[in-house]
Amino acid sequence: MKWNSSKANGLLLAVTFFLSLPLVHSAEELGVGDTGFSIGPRASYFKAKDAEEGSYSAGVQARAHLTPVLGVEGSIDYRKDKYANDVSIKTYPVQASLLAYLVPHSPISPYLLGGTGWYFTRVSGGTAETQTDNRFGLHAGAGLEARLNEFLSVDGSYRYVWLEDIETKSASALDKTYNDQGSMITVAVNFLF
Repeated sequence: MKWNSSKANGLLLAVTFFLSLPLVHSAEELGVGDTGFSIGPRASYFKAKDAEEGSYSAGVQARAHLTPVLGVEGSIDYRKDKYANDVSIKTYPVQASLLAYLVPHSPISPYLLGGTGWYFTRVSGGTAETQTDNRFGLHAGAGLEARLNEFLSVDGSYRYVWLEDIETKSASALDKTYNDQGSMITVAVNFLF
């Protein structure tokens, strides 16, 4: 396993998240879900179910709180993996999630999440022709968000992802199979508006 800047960025975001937790304000002040909109950078780690190791990526997420209990999140990440013979795989996961906060108005709140995703993948280089693939996916998981002050929060989440199999891509929604699976961990900084 090589150490690279993506891993360093992910580690930096994770350390920032956990070191910032003691800075959270008291419950009398604004809590998680009390602000309508947030946007910010995030780092993620994805490991396929049968893979020996995963890969890191960077992205951005935006959240809108419909109520202090319910929110929606849209995100896009970018991951590039290089293999032998100059083959590279670029993946852009675009996800939409529904968030259910378990402790509304609190400075720290766990949440449940679930949603869908569209996964654009482009394989290029080597002796093969460039190939593009778009797949649909589902995800479910949980996370923790901590409000640091009036303008900033941090969060971390775990989600399990099910991607449609390439063989059933053209099938109707009820006939699709979702055997491509994996775990995704994200850490984000949110700027609140």
